[in-house]
Amino acid sequence: MKQNMKLLFVVIMASLFAVQPAFAQKKQPSKKTMTKKQGQAAFDAVIAETAELIKELNIPGLAVGVIHGPNSYSAGLGVAKVGTDEAVTPNTHFQIGSVTKTFLSTVAMQLSEEGKLDLNARVVDILPWWRVADPEATSKARVVDLFHHRAGWYGDHGFLPVPPGGSISEKVMLQGAYIQQIYPFDQTWMYNNTSITFATHVVSHVGGKPIETLIEEHLFAPLGMDASSFNYDTTPPAENYAWGHPPIYGEGSISDLKPYYIPMIRESAASGGIRSTVTDMLKYARFQLDGKDASGNQLLSEEALDYVHAPAVEAEFGDFTGLTWFVHDYNGVTSPSHGGNWPGTRSFLQLIPDHDFAVVVLVHSDRGVEAYKKVANAMVKAFTKIEAKSPVAAGVDPSVLDPFVGVFKGNSQNIEIRKEGDKYVFIQFSALTKGADPAPANLANTAEGWFIITEGPNKGALGELLKDPSGALNYVRFNHRIFIRGEGAVDEFSLSGSVFDK
Repeated sequence: MKQNMKLLFVVIMASLFAVQPAFAQKKQPSKKTMTKKQGQAAFDAVIAETAELIKELNIPGLAVGVIHGPNSYSAGLGVAKVGTDEAVTPNTHFQIGSVTKTFLSTVAMQLSEEGKLDLNARVVDILPWWRVADPEATSKARVVDLFHHRAGWYGDHGFLPVPPGGSISEKVMLQGAYIQQIYPFDQTWMYNNTSITFATHVVSHVGGKPIETLIEEHLFAPLGMDASSFNYDTTPPAENYAWGHPPIYGEGSISDLKPYYIPMIRESAASGGIRSTVTDMLKYARFQLDGKDASGNQLLSEEALDYVHAPAVEAEFGDFTGLTWFVHDYNGVTSPSHGGNWPGTRSFLQLIPDHDFAVVVLVHSDRGVEAYKKVANAMVKAFTKIEAKSPVAAGVDPSVLDPFVGVFKGNSQNIEIRKEGDKYVFIQFSALTKGADPAPANLANTAEGWFIITEGPNKGALGELLKDPSGALNYVRFNHRIFIRGEGAVDEFSLSGSVFDK
């Protein structure tokens, strides 16, 4: 029996690697790391800059951690809740949002190494009763496709509650029979919480336990992540918890912010339900670099880690997706990462395995993306000398942006691009934040044919015009989502029935 299981694992792993068109080549040797003292000095310098940054962005606080070689560093800045004097520390609890998805894909990889889950199996071969509205998508979707964000169906089905009792994840999958197919299966990339909720039930079914239990047993416990948990409480803890905070754009003061809290729902458990700390997330990041548990035992093989982090399918703007991870290439150096977004909080985890480096940033503000991008880029540069490069405006005839003009509707966010004289203006409206949205901002085009926001909080953000299934230019991909050209004002949409229907 053991021999048969070993053979099954070899077959599964061989087939997994066969579907990786951009599988990472042999790792380059890690760069020489700094001494502990040198690393602390580099970390402290970025933290000093970060303290000024959060004041500039009206962010009440954040926590940061870095791994470089054998050394690690962490710090907290600001307060956990405006109106109190409770300081943010590396042990303050934050919602990590969609970084939770990497825990799900890691458990899926562990089950694959154990010979229990074939990632190349079709979903209907594991769950014959499962259906989505499109028969072709139903027939073709494999387990691995659920992690690659190319399924093409409506992306936030997991935020629609189901009746209580029984298996919540199974009920989410049953409701999948009604979801809209926006694009033909595997035609284009769009971030997809629905696929992750489907993957949640597949992994739970194969593992024989609720996903929360599987992640606890496979990751939290062996890694010593004692402060991490899934939590669906309707009210947050009284202390040691980073409350969400709305954004302030323009004039205002941090003291004016009104803390708020929206609980996560069980339907989207492995899409974003983990609450953790920087201290615990550094343990997880270390494991993602070496595959070892807290006792030094190999919990996941180097080959499996390479597979999880390798660029598998093309995503947006030249990046790729691995097994859930976003994968960026810094001139031959591969860097998997994942961000998290939940009302009032943002999170980010980035790895650079070739440099034995990781950075985690947890922010409790709706302006957290602005902060974590700058902090992470600064830490990457300080420790690895790698500098992020971004597309720039092309400076050619702006009329190439004419096809982008219009209102484009999303699930809980809408965007509009207006032409005002010879300028193009980007307008964003979101139901996922409390308070104001960013002021309208000017747009330009890049040499690659994308639009780029040239000012304000979204400066440097990119968007891409896409054809709909009929061939018309009616879709915009922005901030990982597909927005569909629609009628009405940019601030008109319904959240009826969703977790945000408050």
